[in-house]
Amino acid sequence: MIEAQRRLVRPMLAPTDPADAMTAYFALKHSPQRTKLFLHRGPGERVDGFVGVCRTGRNLFVPLVVLRSSPGNVDDLLREALVPGRPYELVVPEELYVTVARSIKTDRWQLYRVYVLEASAYRPVLNAMVQPGQRPFRYEIRIRDQVVAAAGLNWHSDQMADMYVEVASESQGRGWGKAVGSACVRDALSARLLPLYTVADDNVASQRLAESLGFRDSGVCEYSCVGTLGPAN
Repeated sequence: MIEAQRRLVRPMLAPTDPADAMTAYFALKHSPQRTKLFLHRGPGERVDGFVGVCRTGRNLFVPLVVLRSSPGNVDDLLREALVPGRPYELVVPEELYVTVARSIKTDRWQLYRVYVLEASAYRPVLNAMVQPGQRPFRYEIRIRDQVVAAAGLNWHSDQMADMYVEVASESQGRGWGKAVGSACVRDALSARLLPLYTVADDNVASQRLAESLGFRDSGVCEYSCVGTLGPAN
């Protein structure tokens, strides 16, 4: 069933566009056993909106929600897809934020900017402390067997990848984030993947790290929160 649904929503998405890449991955490529799609049909039974609810490794108890829809159908779709009282992590495009926010109870929405690698601006960083992790594309720096810096991929499709870099607070300012991030970018490019880097709008340090690796602000913004379904509008 889900493969038939995916065929119906595929025309709504451009998987290589930074504005659609994450939603396209989870709606079209994420494990079918961990993905549920809820479709909205317009005139002539044409699918004109959807919500994807995905179980991910990031948080087994808080499903990830992605969606595309005209504003007028958002509330109906969310009420079909979400269980009242259960927390969800929602990632929504900037143009749907105000509409979705009316349906979701949350303490805070966070604005994120989507950076995309400009391959010609990438310069490898050599650091003998960087070692491969246990998963593909994962690189780490360890001190006394403790991971103090790591980079890897949150997800990747056939063409795009979303990268993360994490540095322990006591190890920041030493260039280790750039070192592990550079190794991850190198592997992604070798695999013919175009890396993205999603950065909180108020995280200036992360934005500078992304730019130092060759990422540029794509102009795409997304809003995210962990929240529950609110009362009907």
